[in-house]
Amino acid sequence: MLSASWSSSSFGGRHDLVEVIRRVRNRWRLRIAMRGIAILAAAGLGAFLVSSYGLEVFKFSGGSVIAFRVLTYLMLAGLTYWYLIRPLARPIPDEQVALYLEEHDPTLQAAVLSALEEAKRGEQSDSENYSPALVEKLIQSAVERCRGLDMGSAVERDKIRQSSSYLVGVAVVALLMFLFGPSYLRYGATALMTPTGSLQAASPYSIEVLPGDATIARGSDLAVTAQLVGFETNDVNLFMRTSSSDAYERVPLIPVEAFEGEEPVVGQFETLLFDVRDETHYFIEADSVQSGNFTLEVIDLPYAEHLELEYHFPAYTGLEPRLIQDGGDIAVLQGTEVRVAVFPTMSTPAGRLVFDETNAATLTPRADGVLTASFVVDEDGFYQVELEGPSGEAVDASPRYTIDVLTDQPPSVMFVKPGRDTTANAIEEVFLEARADDDFGVRSLSLTYSVNGGPEETVTLFSSEEGGLKEVSAGHTLFLEEFELEPGDFVSYYGTAGDNQSGAAREVMSDLYFVQIRAFRRDFRAEQSQGGGGGGGGGGGGDARALSEAQRQVISATFNVVRDRDTFTEDEYRENLVFLTLSQGRLREQVDTLLRRMNSRVMPADPAFRSILEILPRAAVEMATAETALQEQDVDTALPAEQRALQHLQRAEEAYDEVRVQQQQGGGGGGGGGQNSAEDLADLFELELDKLQNQYETVQRGEQQSSDNQIDELMERLKELARRQEQEAERQRRRSRGGQTARAGGGASQRALAEEAEEAARRLERLAREQQSPQMMQAARRLQEAADAMREAAANADNQGFAEAGAALDRLREVQRQLEGEQSSRLARDIQEAQRRAAEVAAEESEIAEQVGNLANLSDVDRQDRARRLSERKDEMFAEVADLERELDSTSAEFRRDEQSASRALQEAANGIRESKLKEKIRYSRGLVRARSPEYAQQFEQEIGGDIQDLEERLAEAADAVGNSQGTGLEQALDQTRDLMRGLESLEQRIQQGSQQASNQQGQQGQDGQQGQEGQQGQGQEGQQGQGQEGQEGQGQQGQGQQGQGQGGQQGGAADGRGGNFAGSPFGGGGSGNRRPGDVFDPRDVRQWQREFRERGSDAQELQRFLNAENLGEVGDLSEIIQAMRQLDDPRAYRDAEEIARLQSFVIEGLKRFEYRLRREVDGNSDDLYLAGGEEVPDEFRDLIDEYFKLLADQQ
Repeated sequence: MLSASWSSSSFGGRHDLVEVIRRVRNRWRLRIAMRGIAILAAAGLGAFLVSSYGLEVFKFSGGSVIAFRVLTYLMLAGLTYWYLIRPLARPIPDEQVALYLEEHDPTLQAAVLSALEEAKRGEQSDSENYSPALVEKLIQSAVERCRGLDMGSAVERDKIRQSSSYLVGVAVVALLMFLFGPSYLRYGATALMTPTGSLQAASPYSIEVLPGDATIARGSDLAVTAQLVGFETNDVNLFMRTSSSDAYERVPLIPVEAFEGEEPVVGQFETLLFDVRDETHYFIEADSVQSGNFTLEVIDLPYAEHLELEYHFPAYTGLEPRLIQDGGDIAVLQGTEVRVAVFPTMSTPAGRLVFDETNAATLTPRADGVLTASFVVDEDGFYQVELEGPSGEAVDASPRYTIDVLTDQPPSVMFVKPGRDTTANAIEEVFLEARADDDFGVRSLSLTYSVNGGPEETVTLFSSEEGGLKEVSAGHTLFLEEFELEPGDFVSYYGTAGDNQSGAAREVMSDLYFVQIRAFRRDFRAEQSQGGGGGGGGGGGGDARALSEAQRQVISATFNVVRDRDTFTEDEYRENLVFLTLSQGRLREQVDTLLRRMNSRVMPADPAFRSILEILPRAAVEMATAETALQEQDVDTALPAEQRALQHLQRAEEAYDEVRVQQQQGGGGGGGGGQNSAEDLADLFELELDKLQNQYETVQRGEQQSSDNQIDELMERLKELARRQEQEAERQRRRSRGGQTARAGGGASQRALAEEAEEAARRLERLAREQQSPQMMQAARRLQEAADAMREAAANADNQGFAEAGAALDRLREVQRQLEGEQSSRLARDIQEAQRRAAEVAAEESEIAEQVGNLANLSDVDRQDRARRLSERKDEMFAEVADLERELDSTSAEFRRDEQSASRALQEAANGIRESKLKEKIRYSRGLVRARSPEYAQQFEQEIGGDIQDLEERLAEAADAVGNSQGTGLEQALDQTRDLMRGLESLEQRIQQGSQQASNQQGQQGQDGQQGQEGQQGQGQEGQQGQGQEGQEGQGQQGQGQQGQGQGGQQGGAADGRGGNFAGSPFGGGGSGNRRPGDVFDPRDVRQWQREFRERGSDAQELQRFLNAENLGEVGDLSEIIQAMRQLDDPRAYRDAEEIARLQSFVIEGLKRFEYRLRREVDGNSDDLYLAGGEEVPDEFRDLIDEYFKLLADQQ
C-alpha cells in the first residue's frame, strides 16, 4: 500500500488521496457487513420461526430442543462465515479500491487509478521521464475530483441505507411476532437462545405430578394427580410398572374440577392406583409431553382395607338406619350421623378421620381390631383415614373420600282444582283441591281464604305429628251462599304446607287464587242469548275484565313478593317493590283517565252509569293507598288496599255488564237519551279497556315467547342429560355385577351430571316462579331429586348405587314427560289463543255484515260516513287475519316433530286462509261497501263469514288433535289414576284420624256437662245445615238451604259454619259440638268428606270415559270402584266407621290394581326398566316373586 511510504515523504495531496482510499475501503467493507448482517438476521429469524414451530409440534421434548438448537446454530454459523467472515477477511489492494471508486463514479475518468499508478511508478524508478511535480499535480487533480464524493464517504451510501432498512424491518417483524404472535414463538426463542439452559427449563409444557416419589403402605390405594402446565388435552395417561416387570401398563386419567379460591383450575386430572403391593415406577404422558419418572416405595404400614358406613338419618325423616358394607364416598341428608368402621390391613392402636387441617374425629379401636368413629354431616367436604404406624407416626390410610350434602327440599303445595282463577255465582259450591308433597312427609296442609281482602280464615286440611304422607291431596268446599256475597265480590285463597324438619320454619305457600262472584241472572241471560258462549271467548265480555285482570296481576305479584321475601336480596326486594309501585300507579292513572272522560261526556245524573261513577273513585282511592304503602315498603298495608280496589273494579265491571245486557235487550223503554248515555258509557269503557287489553296482550305475548324458548332449550338439555345418565346407569350396573367396591372419587362423572341437573333445576325453578306455574315448580323439584339420586349413586358402587342411578334416570324421564306436557299445554294455549282471535274476527265480521245490510236505509251522507268507518274496520280485520295466518304457520312448524296431528291441522287452517283467499276477499270487500249494490255486498259478506267459520272449525279440529296418541293416552290415564289414588289415600288417613279423635272426644263427653250443652246447641244448628244442604241438592229449597246455612256462616265466619283457625283437628274438624247421638263423625266434617268423595267419583267417571274414548277400555273397568265411591257419598254410611273403612279399602285396593295394570302397559312401551338387580334376582327369591304375582292375579 502507499499509505506508509506517502506518509513518510510528504503531506498535502498525497495524504488526502490516502485518506480517500481508506474511506472508500471502509465503506466497501461496511456495505459488505451490513448486507451480511441483514441476511443473517433474516435467515436467523426464519430459523427461529421454523425451530419454534418444530418445538411446538414435538411439545418441546428434550430431543427436539437439542436437535433444533444444533441445527439453528450450525445454520447461523455457516451464514456468518459465508456472508461476514469470508468477505471481510479478504485483503483489498489500493488499485482495487480505486477501481471500485471509479465504478461508482465514472466522472472520475480513472483519475484516482492514474494517480496511484504514477505515484507507485515514481517510487519504483529514477527515470528522467518521471516528474514529481507532474505527479503531484495529477494527485491534486484526483483529490479535487474526490472532494465531490465527500472524500469517498458518499460511496455506497444508498446500498448501506438499503441494507440498514432491511435490518430494521427484520427487527421490527421479529419484535411484533414475539410480542403478538403465538406463545410458542417466545418459548421457542427462549429455548434456542439459552443453549446452556436445562431441557426442563426450556420447555413451557410440563406435567406436575402429585405425590411424585412417595412411600406408601402395602396394599393401599393411591390417588395420583396431574396438573397440565402450558397446554390442554383430554388424553392423559399414566404408565406404570413394578420392579419385577419391564412392561408398562397404561392407566387413563379423568379430569377433575378444582378451584384456587373462586377461580377454577383448568387441566387437572386424577386417577387411583388400587392395591399397590410392590415397588412401582410410573410417569404421566399427555399429548407427547412426559413428566419425570417417579417411584413408589412400598412398606408394611396399616391401611384401611375397607370401610363400613352406617347412616342414622335425622329423626324427622322417619328413615331407618342404613348400612353400607363397602363404603367410601358419602352422599346423605344434612344432619345425618355417619358411623364409620375402619377395617385395617394390620393391627394399629389408634387413628382418626381427618376432614381438614383443624377438624378430625378420633378412631376408637374395638376388641376385634376394627376402629370406629362417628360424625354428623353438616357441609360438603372430604375425609381421609389416618392410622398410627409402627413407630407412632401418622400414616395416610385411605384416599380422600368425598362428602356430598343432600339438601332437604322444602315441601311444595299447589291447587289442582280449580288450579286457576275462576268465577261462580253467590250460591254455588266451589270445590278446592290442594296437593302437597315432601321428601320425608307432609306435616300439615291448610287452606287460607279471605273475602274481599278482609280478615283471613284458615282451615286445617291435614295434620300429622308422626311424619304423615309424602304426598297429600285434600279437598275443601266453599259454600258461597254462607258468605252473603254480591256480584263483583271475590274470595281469595292460598294453601300452606309444612314438613317435619325440626328447628326451622319449613312452611311454604302456594300462589294466590281468586273466585269472582258473578250475577246469576245476567249469566242466565247471556247463555240464553249467546247459546252457551264457550270458555269466555267473544268480544266485549273478555275486554270488560281488563281492569280487574290487571289489578289481580298486581295483587298476585305483591303476594309473591311477600311470600318469597327470604329468597330476595335487599336490592332485589326494593326493585320488586318499585316495579309494583309503578304498575299500581299506571293502573290508577288509567282509572282516573276513564273517570275524567266519563264525567266530561255523559251526565252524572243518568242512572245507567251513576253507580259506576260512584264505585270507580273508591277503587282509585284504594289504589292510591296501596301505591303509597308500596313506596314506603309497607306491603302488609298495601295488599288489603289492593284487594279492596279489586272489589270496587269488579263491581264497576258488573254494572257495566248490566248496561251491556240492557243494550242487547233494547234498553227497556227508557227513551233515546238513556239509550245514548248507555252507548256512550259502553264506548268509553271499550276505548279505555281495549287500550289496556292490547298493551297487556302485547307484553304477555313477548314474555311468553321468551319463556317458551327457554323451556325448549331446557327440554333439549334434559334429553342430553337423560342419554348420559342412561350410559352412567349402564356403567354402574357393570360395576355392581363385577363386584367393584366403592373408591374415592369413583363417581366423578356421575357428580358432574348431578351438578348439571342441579343447574337445570335452578333454571326451571326460576322459570316456574316467573310464570307462576305450580306444574313447572313440581318438575323442578323432581329434577333436584334426580340430582340427589345421582350424588347417592356416585357414592355407591354396589347394587344400591345402580338403583339410585336408575332412580335418577326415572326422575329425569318424569321431568321430560312433565315438560312435554307443558309443551302440549303450550300448544293447546296457542290454539286456544288462535281460536279466540278467530272468534273475535267472526264477531267483527258479523257486526260488519249487519251494518252493511243497513246501509240501504241510510241517507247519502250517513252512508258515506258509515262506509268510511267500515273500510277502516276492514283494514284492521285484514291485518288481524294476516297476523293470524303467520302465527298458525309458526306454531305448526314449531310442533311438527312432537305433535304431528295437531301441527297438520294447524297447517291446514293456515292453508285454508290462503286457499279461500280470505285476506284478498276482505280487502276487496272494502270497495263493495262503497258500491251502490247493497245486496251483492251483503252476499259477499256472507261468503267471508262462511270462510271464517271454516277457519274456526279447522282450529277446533287442531284443538282436538293435541296429545292424540296411544302412548300419551296411557301416560295421561296413569297420571290421572295416581292423582286419584293419592287423593283417596290422603282422605282415608284424614278420616281415620277423625275417627280416632271422635272416639277420644266421645269418651270425654260424660265428664264435661258444658260440652253436652254445646252439643245440644250444635244439633240445632246442624239440623239447619242439613236441611239447607238437602234443599241445595234438590234445587227445590235453595232459599231455605241458603237461609239455614247462612246463619251458620254469619256466626262462624267460615265456609262450613266454623270460624277462626281450626287447629284442633287434623282434617278441619272443630270437635263434637254438632255431633248427634249415634253419629261417629262431626256432621260438618261429613259434609266436606261427602263433597270430596263426590268429586273423586266424578274424576273416576271422567277417567273411565277417557279410557273408552282412547280405546283403552281393555285395561280395566272402574264401575265397581265408582259404585263404592257413590256409597261413600251417602251420609248414612258415616254412622258406621267400619263400613267406611271397608269401602275405602275396597276403592283404594281396586285403584292400586288398576294403576299396576296401567303401569305395566306404559312400561311395556318404554325402552328399558332400571331396577336394582332386576336381571340378577337370586334363585332363592324367584319363587317368592312368582308367588307374589300369582297372588296379584288371584286378587284381580
